[in-house]
Amino acid sequence: MKTHLFLALSVAVSLGIYAAEPTALSVWAPPPLAKVLRDAVPPSEGPGPLIIEGARNETASAQAAVRPAADVAAARASISDLVHRKTGAVIPASAVTLQWERYIAIDRNTTGIPGDELVATAPNSIPDPFWEAATIPLQAGETQAVWLEAAIPADAAPGHYDGTLTVTTDGETAQLAVALHVWNFAVPDERHLSVVNWWRFPGLGFDGRFEPYSDAYYQFLGECCAFLAAHRQTDIQSSLNELIQEVPGADGKVSYDTSRLERYAATAFEHGIRQIHLHAVGTRTGNHTDPAGRIEPVAAAMNRLPALEAVIQQRQWQGRIAVNISDEPFIHHEQSYAAVVSQVHQLAPSVRVIEAVEAEFFGDLDIYVPKLSHLNLWYPSFQEVQREGKELWYYTCCHPVGRYPNRFLDQSLLKGRALFWINYLYDLDGFLHWGLNHFYGDDPYTQEAISHGLPLGDRAVVYPGETKYLGSLRFSTMRDGLQDFEYLWLLEDGLRQLKERVGADAHWLDPRQRSLELCRRVVQSFYDHTRDPQVLMETRRLLAYEIEALAEAPLLVVQTSPPENTFVPAGPRNIGVRGLVAPGAAVTINGKPVPVRDSGYFCQAWFMPDNQPVITVEVNENGAHRSVSRSFILEHE
Repeated sequence: MKTHLFLALSVAVSLGIYAAEPTALSVWAPPPLAKVLRDAVPPSEGPGPLIIEGARNETASAQAAVRPAADVAAARASISDLVHRKTGAVIPASAVTLQWERYIAIDRNTTGIPGDELVATAPNSIPDPFWEAATIPLQAGETQAVWLEAAIPADAAPGHYDGTLTVTTDGETAQLAVALHVWNFAVPDERHLSVVNWWRFPGLGFDGRFEPYSDAYYQFLGECCAFLAAHRQTDIQSSLNELIQEVPGADGKVSYDTSRLERYAATAFEHGIRQIHLHAVGTRTGNHTDPAGRIEPVAAAMNRLPALEAVIQQRQWQGRIAVNISDEPFIHHEQSYAAVVSQVHQLAPSVRVIEAVEAEFFGDLDIYVPKLSHLNLWYPSFQEVQREGKELWYYTCCHPVGRYPNRFLDQSLLKGRALFWINYLYDLDGFLHWGLNHFYGDDPYTQEAISHGLPLGDRAVVYPGETKYLGSLRFSTMRDGLQDFEYLWLLEDGLRQLKERVGADAHWLDPRQRSLELCRRVVQSFYDHTRDPQVLMETRRLLAYEIEALAEAPLLVVQTSPPENTFVPAGPRNIGVRGLVAPGAAVTINGKPVPVRDSGYFCQAWFMPDNQPVITVEVNENGAHRSVSRSFILEHE
């Protein structure tokens, strides 16, 4: 039986490249999704290989840890070319980016997070920003992590590649085996989830460097948009009133100059951004919770909407420009907010209205974005919004806390990655966070800068370098979670295409069911999720295996009713088993042959006994075979 359990295969990778003699410089591969703290120590059994897994056209992440016995003035990490074990094909070292991780000192933890959900308790230091220089000083007895990102070429041959990670210091060298597995499919260029982190542009470190709206300004805008798009972000935001200028006429009438808007939007779209949010066409009277408060239109902004509509029509930018009215309207704002939405649609029918909302009903709003915790509490109402054809996103900010996933500095990387599995589980269209680079003060590399008045890290996930934006562990983890979403989408899409090819005999096939079964291994609700990084990584590996299997012989697609991992009370326990194989293939269910139609369709009612909670289906075709299993939870368990 074919297997892609690369983790098991990689145990066989020779570790002979690791220093034979004991060295004062230790290098090892930490567990996946770990935030490597300063007191981390090498595994007692010695270093295993650094494992990287990914599909073609994917940026695959991994990390290594380095611990010196003495102070080091300048440590440098490098990687060799990665060589295919069978064919000798090469992924060049230049395809792998190595970035030292920078640590943020903390003297407090995020309020409201249970202690067992924290990666470190204050006082401590937590890694997040990437170090810009190629070398970094090391302190004796302190661990330093380095982040690897392999940009797997779109034409890379699938299979196993080997290489070497080398760390050199003032007088020592240590090496670690690198084992890369490339799956036999590609992550699509198209992003199937909308994502925005609101920014301050140009932002701390770059404000004042460029004359606003100069050639240099737009060049930097393009570079930053390309950086965001490479992390699978789709949207950015700006100011409606800044990008469309009033021009007083000699007759006292006002016209509107849209040249800034057009160049800004064209630059963003050219560099991978899909949609621009323009703030804001409304305002709130009173505070958030004042029952007498209303949402009112802002005349200066509303007057610009016809000019915005004209640009959209001329440039054919329908579906690419959205406005917000007034951030986080509450339940008592619903009627007044809905009235402003209607005005926007009358003045600019092609402009979509998006809003982070604190209640459920806001008229003909195009994109609803409730907070994750409120989406959980009010989901039945938001399901109605989905049924009406509205886009449904969600957002996180300084909330939710507790055991919800979020992207705080002192939470695990797994939580930031699990966010986008929630998108798939509930068929949600997008994700929003307010804080890409909203630093407080002048030094971005401090707890205060990324957290002032808010939970740790809530203000920023991208940092300023000398000439460009720098990423972070949390920002790269978000990208990795978005790539996980694409794996779930790819399996669904492959099954959808199979259903269309087979036709009537595949009427029963739900293309989302298998992806949902696997998704639920990682997230079970808006807040329930695994805390074990290996569960996420193993599930991702299984997704990759099943995506590959759709294009390989022998074909075997199985769907059960009810889905896998359903609780099944005592009987009779009748599990419907349906599947597709190639015409002429032989099928057994738990060892018993079942008939197969000419189309390759088979079905069987399986009565599950108390002692057999697993259904195993096997196909044999021209001497090749494949099997899949589906497990259930029985009452007596």
